[in-house]
Amino acid sequence: MAERILNILIASVGGQGGLTLSRVIAAAAVAEGLSVRTGETLGMAQRFGSVMSFVRIGEDVTSPLFGPGEADVFIGMELVEALRRIHYVRKGGVAVAALTLKPPVSSSLGIAPRPSKEELVEELREAFPSIRFVDAVGEARKLGNYRAANMVLLGYVNGLVGILKDESVEAGISAILRPKAVETSIRAYYRGKELAKE
Repeated sequence: MAERILNILIASVGGQGGLTLSRVIAAAAVAEGLSVRTGETLGMAQRFGSVMSFVRIGEDVTSPLFGPGEADVFIGMELVEALRRIHYVRKGGVAVAALTLKPPVSSSLGIAPRPSKEELVEELREAFPSIRFVDAVGEARKLGNYRAANMVLLGYVNGLVGILKDESVEAGISAILRPKAVETSIRAYYRGKELAKE
């Protein structure tokens, strides 16, 4: 990776594994001898609250946070959250979103209209035309663990951008995840890389 700092933003909802994803990326970067800082902003501390995870990787990173228009890589794990945070991607950056819809509590209670996947995909394409979409949950489910959707997304992004070496990602997965989740998570990561090439 180049000497400049790489900014990664992960937009998710609680319970999706966004924080785990940021920690795996950080552990993989450390395995490569890079400097890394992570930070989170959490909405409700419960499941389905809004979660933003910041990851900064480089030779000498001092602060974990960055502002709108500064993300080199954007990973949206849920469509509503992806739309809310897509303005963080810089022009020429890379944006990937999972085709997952977990409507906010206000929609579930009938306070706000419930958006459709199709509407959200269209709005995201308008906001950032080069965004790519992945059925991360569907792919992870085929591997026997729908919770590994975050690793499908990591593989997809790394397949596009080449942020980290595969062996470093494997080391990060092994360091952060529970032992019984490691094998399917590594398989999910490589499945994501395959999808990026298709």
